[in-house]
Amino acid sequence: MLVPFLTLVIGVLYLAFPRRILHFCGVEAVDGKPHAIGEGRSSYAGILIACGAGCLFLQEPLALQPGLNLMLAFAWLIAGFGIMIQGLVDDGLDFRVFGRMLLSFILGSVALQTAELLAINPQMPRFGADWVFASVAVLTAGLGLISLFMPKIALKILKLKPQETFPYAKGEPRGVLAGFYLSLGMIYLLIPQAQLFLGFILAGAWLFTGIGRFVSILADRGATLYNFAGVLFEAGIGCLLLALLFGVI
Repeated sequence: MLVPFLTLVIGVLYLAFPRRILHFCGVEAVDGKPHAIGEGRSSYAGILIACGAGCLFLQEPLALQPGLNLMLAFAWLIAGFGIMIQGLVDDGLDFRVFGRMLLSFILGSVALQTAELLAINPQMPRFGADWVFASVAVLTAGLGLISLFMPKIALKILKLKPQETFPYAKGEPRGVLAGFYLSLGMIYLLIPQAQLFLGFILAGAWLFTGIGRFVSILADRGATLYNFAGVLFEAGIGCLLLALLFGVI
């Protein structure tokens, strides 16, 4: 349970100390948008908390439910791969990048040791609820792909920029953001056996992202139209998925 617990802890750190954590990663808010540092509380913390907490609590007494540890393993391994690309392509071979890459690969490898390898068998959605979940999974994976291969666009969406002393941070989204968004969406779409429990994590990821953005509105003076719309969109998706899971609609 070490990897889910550490994932949850890292997510809570992003939620509580976004400025410090993002500063360590080499990014800061763009000029004129100081509240954008609150993306650490939403875009980063939301999915980390959901994945960590989900893999801790959505389990049988003796074993994780199918797909949970596999998703977590791929999330950290993709994050490590993305940080490695950052080091090679974005000229970021320093101790911060190397340390985060090493930690990501270690966490991913440990999670993979306890993961149940499941058959890849993508299926077309059959019901309306299936289409909703599949659409959200595609959106989630798409955000991960943008973060991995187009980090500058991801930073622009988040209204963040590299610090002057850390220009290689232009590749920062290739790490945690790419790893967790891409893994969660991809595993959900490719492994139907894991969809029930990953559905809860998918819902939680969007709901916690919206909650984190609401906290940012209060704590980071981020009362902007963009953030209010983000809260409605992200929390709305999370609540919709939960309502479908519990049969409310």
